[in-house]
Amino acid sequence: MDQGIGSVMRSAQRLFGVTNRHCIDVDVWQHLSPDELKDRHLTAADVERESEKYNCNRPLGLNF
Repeated sequence: MDQGIGSVMRSAQRLFGVTNRHCIDVDVWQHLSPDELKDRHLTAADVERESEKYNCNRPLGLNF
C-alpha cells in the first residue's frame, strides 16, 4: 500500500480530495448499529482495521 506507483496514485488522489472507495464503505459501516454490522458479518474491530489499512482517518488534501 505504501510502495510503488500505486502509492503515488493514492497520494495524488488524496491531494485532490478524491476519497478511496474503501473509505466510503468504512464510513457507512461506522454509522451502522451492532446488529446491522452482524448482519454483514462485520465487527467494530473489522471496521477499525479497514480504516487503519486504508488511512481513512487522514484528512484529504495537503497535510504536513
